[in-house]
Amino acid sequence: MQSYKEFCICLVLFVVICLMPGWAFGERTDILPFEPGDTLEEIRAKIEHNGYDFTVENNWVFDMSPNEKRAFLTRRAPLFPETSDGYGGQDPLVSILGERQLPAAFDWRTYNGHSYIGPVRDQGACGACYAFGACAAAEGAYNWANGQYDSNCADFSEAFIAFCLSDVYSGFDGCEGSDYDYQELTGLVDYGVCNDDVYPYTDREQNCRASAWDAPRTRFQSWHRVGCNDTVAIKTAIMTYGVVAAAVDVGNAFEAYGGGIYQDSRTTCSSSPCYYTPTNHIIALVGWNDDGGYWILRNSWGSSWGESGYMRIKYTSARVDCEAAYLVYEKVVSTVYVDPAGSCSGYSPCYNTIQTAIDNVSSGTVIKILSGTYAENLNAGSANSYTLQGGWDSTYTSRTSTSTISSLTIGNNSGAVTVEYIEIK
Repeated sequence: MQSYKEFCICLVLFVVICLMPGWAFGERTDILPFEPGDTLEEIRAKIEHNGYDFTVENNWVFDMSPNEKRAFLTRRAPLFPETSDGYGGQDPLVSILGERQLPAAFDWRTYNGHSYIGPVRDQGACGACYAFGACAAAEGAYNWANGQYDSNCADFSEAFIAFCLSDVYSGFDGCEGSDYDYQELTGLVDYGVCNDDVYPYTDREQNCRASAWDAPRTRFQSWHRVGCNDTVAIKTAIMTYGVVAAAVDVGNAFEAYGGGIYQDSRTTCSSSPCYYTPTNHIIALVGWNDDGGYWILRNSWGSSWGESGYMRIKYTSARVDCEAAYLVYEKVVSTVYVDPAGSCSGYSPCYNTIQTAIDNVSSGTVIKILSGTYAENLNAGSANSYTLQGGWDSTYTSRTSTSTISSLTIGNNSGAVTVEYIEIK
């Protein structure tokens, strides 16, 4: 009985297609758009007709009622548009466009054999996708800037964005979604975000946990939009700054995505400004592949959706290229000084041997060493890395120093000590 019903549906669609203007046997000139209310059978028939290459299936989002979907997919136009290209000054991406060699494929989940983004999250029934997109971009930018990957990836609090920062801004509100102005990213610049273990996420409307404001927070220097439908610029932003946030226009076929390379006819950024093109959901982009022409989209609907929580989506489909944005995180480098006399010209912290400095600092620290002779056999743990710089004074500039440290032996460190801007004889 079910097979007969499916046959009838396909037959009706075939007859409708044949009667459409411009259709002829052996030639398909029309793409059938996915429409609200399409059944899985109708979506599959359109996929086949359009020549797309992805599958659809029932899942918890597709199976929501229309009212539930309206409350869940909640990205919207702002009441008081900011119409800005980003927050935090001049767009740093502009100066590097065209300078980076972009590979044919890139993926932050496997970069140099490591993942710079943690596991997929699940926003549940709460319309807080904007918080998950913002956290994915923040974690990706922070992890890349700090060399953190795999089990050491940052895990920021979506709940803090959705239920605490929303008290400060009008552009997003708990489970009720966000508007096109990305004020959630502005919040990461203005106030920062605490870690998830301070304020774990639950998918229900709630008041801010006050203690989260007292916890340490990670702040970002700026955020910026990427030009609409500028595939090269989006790739450059991903490879330079980390995972980027983006918006999509979700319909039934997107909801039901099961695998393959998703594609639809919603490809233009037609509004003015273009980044106000209608979209209803925030996601993140972690990479791309020119063989197939798709982005690697990270969703926040759990790992059971799509391809383990991810989607391969054709460039520009679902308006994915219209509203991309990235965060800038500048690592604060710690600096210590070494002077055998123990003065360091007033700079601090000051150590009288290089080894003492290494023993008292964390990985990534710059150790500035007074010119002289150091007969030290340095020992540094293989998990740590330090930058040794020679020749400092009140006008010291690390990238122009040519002072010499003689008789410096680096041993038993398995290559973990990094030597920069220093001549060793």
